[in-house]
Amino acid sequence: MLESQKIELRRSRVRERLGEIAALAGDDYSEAIQTEETALQGEYTTLERRHRSAIIAEDSDLEARKAEAGDMDGEQRERIELRSKARLTEYLTAHARGRLAAGAEAELQAAAGVSGIPIELWDVPAPELRAVTGAPATVGVNLDPIRPAVFASSIAPRLGIDMPRVSSGTYATATITTSTTAAAKAKSAAIEATAGEFTVTTATPKRVSARLELTLEDIAAVGAQNFESILRQNLSLALSDALDNQAINGDGTAPNLRGMVKALEAVADPADPTAVPDFDAFVAAFVDSIDGLWASTVRDVAMVAGVATYRLAAKTFRDIASADLGAITFADYAAAHFGGWWTNKRMPAAASNIQRGIVYRKGRSMRTAVCPHWGEVSIDDVYTGSAKAERYFTMHVLLGDVILVQPDAYALREFKVA
Repeated sequence: MLESQKIELRRSRVRERLGEIAALAGDDYSEAIQTEETALQGEYTTLERRHRSAIIAEDSDLEARKAEAGDMDGEQRERIELRSKARLTEYLTAHARGRLAAGAEAELQAAAGVSGIPIELWDVPAPELRAVTGAPATVGVNLDPIRPAVFASSIAPRLGIDMPRVSSGTYATATITTSTTAAAKAKSAAIEATAGEFTVTTATPKRVSARLELTLEDIAAVGAQNFESILRQNLSLALSDALDNQAINGDGTAPNLRGMVKALEAVADPADPTAVPDFDAFVAAFVDSIDGLWASTVRDVAMVAGVATYRLAAKTFRDIASADLGAITFADYAAAHFGGWWTNKRMPAAASNIQRGIVYRKGRSMRTAVCPHWGEVSIDDVYTGSAKAERYFTMHVLLGDVILVQPDAYALREFKVA
């Protein structure tokens, strides 16, 4: 029983007794009863304060527990616990020996519904930082923490590209492109029936792969735990980097995916600008994107630009004519007034001084674009190089073309950068 419940129970009894005393009259309302009543009234006041304090304390404790659990149910917590126990090296060893995974690795496969390596195994929590301690005497090399390779941050999620998981087969999404009609009609007038139309777009799986080669001597020298960390982190970063690059820049020519830029070209390919944009031209690129449906305010319009375009915006001031260089630049203005203005290394480079940007109208809480994935990482070619004590790890992620579910939520913009 909670402390607040115990206090409430006692408070109820005090109220009940005070009600009984209030019903007494005449000789029944003796001096002893008066003393008891005064004591109960004082106790009731104290109970009120304690009850409020207990509710606040219990609520704070509940919020703390929720924050610690991340608002997860029991199944989610169990899944994360399995993920922390599973080891990539166990999957690799099992595959190399021609047997099935066992233990926590098998349980995680069953929970994820896959036969290979669950892709969620790459969802590695932030590393825990502890005070520096001496290495055990059994370690041959005191290895400094291994620095990861640096990749550009992901663009796809910020552009609203959803990544649904597909169990098997092709992936299809349908959008209503012709709605039924509605209109005001006179008395007894009939409304004509119109047929709604659907546009169905499908995607077939294509492969993004990464391959790592290690010698057994290197694995032994580095250490098992460090090997696990290197393998999981670097391959996951390399795969996600290639995936995100394909989602934006894929040209659709096999084996490449059709990325966002190629999909938008099919909708509307803007004409090349002839002048380097000034402050007002940058503002117009955002304001002209307001359509009243997918973007109703400037806060609903976001844009990712190429690096050269962003650099130009960062040195384009409001009023250059009067040499008022203390005025705000467009990059600062956009950050303060629009729905997003940023750059990323994966955006297409300038060609003939023309660089593209992608507009994302995010004013509606709907799925606007998808890049389906088949959610499984497989391993092959584990015996190549065995005579030289070499191990090859080849990871594959299967995903489909970017599908614009709502093409009107996006647009291409072009800027002349020089």
